[in-house]
Amino acid sequence: MAEAYYIGMDLCSDSTQISFYNDIKREPETVNQLNNKETYMMPNILFYSKDTADWYVGSEASEARFKENGIILDELFKNAGSDEKVDVDGVSYSYKQLFLKMLKMHIDSFLYRYEGAIVKKLVVTIPEYSKQLFRVLSKLYKELNIPEENVTITSHLDSGLYYIFNQSSELRVNSVALFDYNTEGLNYYRIDTTKGKDPDVISVHHVDYSKQFNMALFSGDNLLMDDAFTKIVEQEMKQTYISSVFLTGLGFSEKWMNKSRNILCQGRRVFAGQNIYTKGACYKAVGGEYDKFYNTYLVETKENVNFDVGISSGDEEDRFIPITYGGNQWFNIHGMINVILDDTDMITIVYKNCRTGEEKRETVKLHGIPKRPNKTSKFSLEVEFDNPHQGAVIIKDLGFGKLFPTTNKIYRKEFDI
Repeated sequence: MAEAYYIGMDLCSDSTQISFYNDIKREPETVNQLNNKETYMMPNILFYSKDTADWYVGSEASEARFKENGIILDELFKNAGSDEKVDVDGVSYSYKQLFLKMLKMHIDSFLYRYEGAIVKKLVVTIPEYSKQLFRVLSKLYKELNIPEENVTITSHLDSGLYYIFNQSSELRVNSVALFDYNTEGLNYYRIDTTKGKDPDVISVHHVDYSKQFNMALFSGDNLLMDDAFTKIVEQEMKQTYISSVFLTGLGFSEKWMNKSRNILCQGRRVFAGQNIYTKGACYKAVGGEYDKFYNTYLVETKENVNFDVGISSGDEEDRFIPITYGGNQWFNIHGMINVILDDTDMITIVYKNCRTGEEKRETVKLHGIPKRPNKTSKFSLEVEFDNPHQGAVIIKDLGFGKLFPTTNKIYRKEFDI
């Protein structure tokens, strides 16, 4: 029987990392490149060899380009959503096709190490939500020939939480700090846990330091960079008690931290690693016990919706009938219900705060629906989000079989909570 793997993939502009869940060690394990054991980062490039008609990906593509006659294809991440065509030895490909081909080859390069291995669940983590990139990645399941529900797309912030909350609880006695220093600059996240409330809350405080702390700003001056980072560390560490600090991103891969490291290590445990996000995505892929913190706490981040959306039952009980639940990333919240109206042409939409239970209500009158007997008007209600606070409830007339055909009317009620 083929081995099925839970996989976390960290997809950035220049490189990709892959982790798989090791059942024996009961933790994610990051995949080394076959021809370079010193790094987990696989370059996001393809190479087509005109000599052999073979395709290469990652570090193998980097090597092959100097040994064989062929075509190098890069900037695939940047152009992922483009339908612009590229000619490869007489065959026309869009950048979108090449991007998905590259991702499949990255995954296959791991699966080929284990005869007959397949993907059981894949979670792709990207730096931040991008509608265009999300749309392209949503087609990846077709390339891998697996069910659509077996591929999930998330963010670095979400996978960072999955990593941190699946480490020893001793590291989270107080707040936790995460510094992400990448090619765009420095971002800081402080993760606070508040217990004793109903519900208990995980909240994330985010500061974007990228304009005042980035690689271009220091021009390789490590002393200047260390001094500037020390000031940021001193400022943030004064805000609250920090139990542990996690450092990730290419900016921390070089040995420039001296004074700042000493400040960070004062009464705290400090961890540095380039594979935090890919391992966090792998924990998310496995789910189960690794989802426990999301099931136990209300998680409040800049990406998460903090309210449920539903309707009132419209009777004396005035029950809340949910369509979508909050506490998750807005771009990964989906929900739809069907309702049959009883002697009314109105629907009351309810927005319910996840923390306080406070409700906001709006009534939608369904104009233009022909008069039908009671309980013969069926509607679908679907919720879509544009960001964590805004979206719309889409109401569609479904009719009621052949007796009362649909009018095909669609009502859209936008909200801003």
